[in-house]
Amino acid sequence: MVKAGIVGFLPEDKSDVWEFFKWCADLGYKAIDMDLSYAAPGEDLTESASRLRNLGLEPLTMGCPGDFELAVGRVAEIAKKAHAQGIKRVTAYSSSISKSIHEGYGVHGTYDEMMRDFEYMNRLTELFDEEGLTFCYHNHYHEFITVYHGVNAFDHMLYNVDSRLKFDLDVGWVTSGGYDPVEVLKRLEGRIACIHVKDFYDLQKPWKMVEKDPSSKEGFTAVGTGVVNIPGVLKELDRQSVEYACVEQDIMRNLNPREALTMSYLAMKESGYVW
Repeated sequence: MVKAGIVGFLPEDKSDVWEFFKWCADLGYKAIDMDLSYAAPGEDLTESASRLRNLGLEPLTMGCPGDFELAVGRVAEIAKKAHAQGIKRVTAYSSSISKSIHEGYGVHGTYDEMMRDFEYMNRLTELFDEEGLTFCYHNHYHEFITVYHGVNAFDHMLYNVDSRLKFDLDVGWVTSGGYDPVEVLKRLEGRIACIHVKDFYDLQKPWKMVEKDPSSKEGFTAVGTGVVNIPGVLKELDRQSVEYACVEQDIMRNLNPREALTMSYLAMKESGYVW
């Protein structure tokens, strides 16, 4: 059975994050897959991790800077914080391939930038491994639609980056990029750290999303109400014994965050693969 987690969800007014996390745990969620400096800013990270566990929520990861050259110089600092929280994973949420998220639609970086990223990702995989941590990469749609020399960027990553790199696979973005998430999960068997469960009512509107522009975030919907093959994904996760499937929705559609989390959790639980 797979456990449900949350990604990115915080109380709308950010007034009491701990009441919100307790509500999530009471509903049935078992983890959060976001850096605690984002989830509970200004609070002691070790205390926050302990407080989450006392609620029944496991903190799964720390974030890695998207500037991989900078990240290489910060490995010791990141590792120290991760160990203090009892966290085993460090996740990169973007690369030059997905720079349109920050710079605007159609900006996917160059082949040379991608290959330079891969050099640093190899170094980070090695350095974090030496620290007893697993380095992970979180995809968007860009890795699947960006093609260099007849090969998409995701395959370039698989061919060029150390196989110790694990994936925090976003099955919604895989689907948006034109691929079957179940087949991608099968291909990555043994390399899935966890997944982000995202759903869309439109697969191409989200391509124009810019992180700091809420008006650009279209096409998202609560899990189980869109076109992503959620039951198939959860069935495959269960087969592979992947522990966590974490719900993410970049912008609300018609429901508020608590309604969306309730809808998403119940849709996943109804599949029979989530407890």
